[in-house]
Amino acid sequence: MTITSVNFMLFLLVLFLVFYACSVKSRWKVLLAGSVLFYLLAGAKKLFPCIVLTSAAVWYGARRIGALYAEQEEKLKAEGLDRSGKRAIKEQYKSRAKRILMLTLVWCVGILCVSKFAKYAVLYMDRISMAVNGTAPFSALKILVPLGISYYTFSTVGYLLDVYWKRYEPEKSFWRFFLYAIYFPHIIQGPISRYNLLGQELKKELRFDSRRAAFGMELMLWGLFKKLVIADRLNVFVSAVYNGQDQAGSIFLIAMLFDAFQIYTDFSGYTDIVRGVSQIFGVELEQNFNHPFFSKTVPEYWRRWHMSLGSWFKDYVYYPCSVSHWVKQINRKAKNRFSERACRLVAVIFPVYVTWVLTGLWHGTGMTYLCWGIYYGTLITISSAFQPEFRAMTNSLRIRTETFFWQLFRMLRTFCCFMGGRVLTRPGSLHNTKIIIKNILMNLQPMRLFDGTICSFGLGRLPLALIFCSLVVLWVVSMLQERMSVREALEKQNIVIRWVILFAAIFSILIFGVYGRGYDVVAFMYQAY
Repeated sequence: MTITSVNFMLFLLVLFLVFYACSVKSRWKVLLAGSVLFYLLAGAKKLFPCIVLTSAAVWYGARRIGALYAEQEEKLKAEGLDRSGKRAIKEQYKSRAKRILMLTLVWCVGILCVSKFAKYAVLYMDRISMAVNGTAPFSALKILVPLGISYYTFSTVGYLLDVYWKRYEPEKSFWRFFLYAIYFPHIIQGPISRYNLLGQELKKELRFDSRRAAFGMELMLWGLFKKLVIADRLNVFVSAVYNGQDQAGSIFLIAMLFDAFQIYTDFSGYTDIVRGVSQIFGVELEQNFNHPFFSKTVPEYWRRWHMSLGSWFKDYVYYPCSVSHWVKQINRKAKNRFSERACRLVAVIFPVYVTWVLTGLWHGTGMTYLCWGIYYGTLITISSAFQPEFRAMTNSLRIRTETFFWQLFRMLRTFCCFMGGRVLTRPGSLHNTKIIIKNILMNLQPMRLFDGTICSFGLGRLPLALIFCSLVVLWVVSMLQERMSVREALEKQNIVIRWVILFAAIFSILIFGVYGRGYDVVAFMYQAY
């Protein structure tokens, strides 16, 4: 059951009626039951115990750590303790809490790693068996990955680390915590919510608000437009080009351009839909996209794209890595050999590459995603290390950096960097990536864009024209969203204007959306992560 299906809309309607028919105090229980039902209906019956065991382990581990800290505080209140005695007590309890933390992390991250990487071990075992016995007794296809495991693991592990670092108290109720972990709008593709935000939202008195519900439905419409009208139509063209592999370089360039817009409208469309659904129930989810294609640098791009993931890696990987014992040792040794600037660079390189390699492996397994992580780690390191040189170059060339065209150039440059990252992963292998780059450099054939070849990849002239118009609408709305709240501006319009715009949105989805008889619903791209 995907969130763009009729079954999901029926599920949502029934849950909405039951939710607001119940008392305010019982509504969180309806959300919990609805979230469990959604998880089971989405095809995760066999692996449902995984999310239960992960949630239970994290909840219990956090409770034990919280109990140890409370016990520590009681002992520190004892009379006659000197500074060394207090230090000994703190070290003792910190060691015990760390032991619980590590055991829980090994359990949760272990399940995630087995789910993501076991198929590769099976493939290698099959190759060895084929070489020795001529048979392949194992099958990687039989390894099932729990639905949303990357998202609920990161959400719950972040909560555990926050409790360990004493950022907030552990949740007493397991069922409240389980609702946070399995909450159906964010379980499949995020956002990766923090407990101090989503957990507290789910504890509020969830009352019906017609204005908030209207805003939620409008956001859902915008997400459905992105997904059904733009992303799924672009998927037809991009998949046809990449599946062929032997195309002119100019065709590959168009496919790279369309692929960038496809993944953005697919993922941000999903986020808009689930944020709108959540608003209808009175729960606010974090914003996950902030118009990343308007970014002027790669670091800015990743502050605007998949914001919850970037924030998670910054808080739980990059910062701890930056202050780790290893980095301090590296920095200490570098001070004796290099300049102050080189020392700062050395201190930055290690955390950046660790963060981006792990980010790449989170997105997917194999060499393609490892190279993707190294690619972005290199770009961000260069951007940070050579910023003075870049500034000096623009000054020496007398470039007026405040002009519109310079800012446009920077946005296009960042967009091209993003397309370069996508061409590492979207074709499926580094071998295919090599073929694409070779054709772009050696076999461009720009006239293929004008001789009708571009219309031979599943989309004719009219669908391509519709894509162009849809992207213009996307750009206009995004420009407006940079300056104002479009939904609030729409609310201030006369009722006739407001309903004309809403009906236009509804009918554009019904008429131009990619679905219908013979159409297989395209899964959201990030759902695989």
